Amino acid sequence: MLEIRRITAAEEVEASKIGVVAFCGRHDFTQVEAPDPLRDPDDWTWGAFENGKMVSRIVEIPYVMRFDGCDAKMSGIGGVATLPESRRGSRIRKIFEALLRDAYANGVVFSCLAPFSYAFYRQFGYELCVTRREITISASDLSVYRAEGSHEMILPGGDTEGLKKVHEKYIADMNHAVRRDVWPDDAAWRDFTRRDPYKTGSYIYLWRDGAGEPRGYIKFQNKNQGQYVNDIEVSELLFTDRDSLYAQLAFAGGLSAAIRDFVWSAPAFIDPSAFAEAAGNIKQRLVPRDMTRVVNVGAALGMARRPEGEGAYVVGVEDPIIPENSGNWLVEYGPSGSAVSLTSREADVICDLPVFAQLVTGYRPIDDILLTSNQNIDIRGNLQTLRKVFTQRRQHLTEYF
Repeated sequence: MLEIRRITAAEEVEASKIGVVAFCGRHDFTQVEAPDPLRDPDDWTWGAFENGKMVSRIVEIPYVMRFDGCDAKMSGIGGVATLPESRRGSRIRKIFEALLRDAYANGVVFSCLAPFSYAFYRQFGYELCVTRREITISASDLSVYRAEGSHEMILPGGDTEGLKKVHEKYIADMNHAVRRDVWPDDAAWRDFTRRDPYKTGSYIYLWRDGAGEPRGYIKFQNKNQGQYVNDIEVSELLFTDRDSLYAQLAFAGGLSAAIRDFVWSAPAFIDPSAFAEAAGNIKQRLVPRDMTRVVNVGAALGMARRPEGEGAYVVGVEDPIIPENSGNWLVEYGPSGSAVSLTSREADVICDLPVFAQLVTGYRPIDDILLTSNQNIDIRGNLQTLRKVFTQRRQHLTEYF
């Protein structure tokens, strides 16, 4: 007998053991550890139980992400694991089915995850919607930049108000970016700043302009690559305009006496070709990363950007897990907003859920998707309107989970 449900506090260790075994980790469960005040609550984890024994687990993290200038509830999926002896039994599928239906009932609009296999998660409706541009530049190439204002190190327990101001402005119109001010007790920012730089080599520096206004910050890890060779690996670099971007590059260039390379997993819309005098000095590669699933099709269409003027279009989708999403969705838009409803009208575009995720979030414009070899999309008409609706927008999922 298979039971699917959220776990209890008493089952947290059992869920952790599944993760250690599944991900080839190591942990001494005989040692009593001090409780972590920033540990995920137990009820964020779903378990699959066979005859009372937990054999699979998925962690579902409640986020609020930005989507076309709106706030949308998002379920972040992590820790997907099954005991080796219980694999190939559809336990993960059963958890996803229960989790996604529950998410829909609770007003969640999107779900995101970082996959081990893109094909595996497509079967649940997810598709690649966030790509990073991994940039490697010699710190000496950045040493030519200068910036007015000042950088200040942010230590654990320090003042994070400047970081918050930069983050709020950066994510305002950034699809997939996650708000950090919605969790109680400032937990997201406490976690972001919790690492002691002197012990861990993880540093956060806030940049203020000449008027003292916070406008950018950089968080990076010192990476020792051998005797007297160090790189900095940037985990987050946020900016509010061109000057604040180049202020962070100038800061990295100022470290060139001790640092060899500046490595940044940047959002894909960043073009680093002008960061160095010779574009050939810059190594870069696109790294496919996060997948997205639309949990509530009607809500996503209602929030989605709309073109100027008035118009209408119909999108047809089928959702094998959440039946409320299936059907033809009529979107009527104008200067005052959008109205979304199920309709008997013929669809202008029919697509599967993975393609719909890329369209509605603006990861790829509709003409680019039409070039995909394994496309699951059929344009029936109204293409000019669809081109104006399903445009490419900036993406940056700022959290790692």
